[in-house]
Amino acid sequence: MITRFGITPDIFIQLYANTKKEKLNMALIVSGNRIYGIDKEGGYYHEHPFNNPESHIKTDPVGVEEFVMKTLEYLENLGFI
Repeated sequence: MITRFGITPDIFIQLYANTKKEKLNMALIVSGNRIYGIDKEGGYYHEHPFNNPESHIKTDPVGVEEFVMKTLEYLENLGFI
């Protein structure tokens, strides 16, 4: 399942889930690039932090609502909303 929440034509939040593989990817996309994300693979969560989205940092479980609220905070701080 893939779901996208559009903020503007170039900014959206994308959610991907595969329950058979225990996979969940949540990403903030700006101009085609992930600038922040949280992934769950095999039951373990890791973050792609805003200041370095290519890195992987182990994190506690994060729900979709919490992720969306955090991304909206980032977008507000950047002046996008």
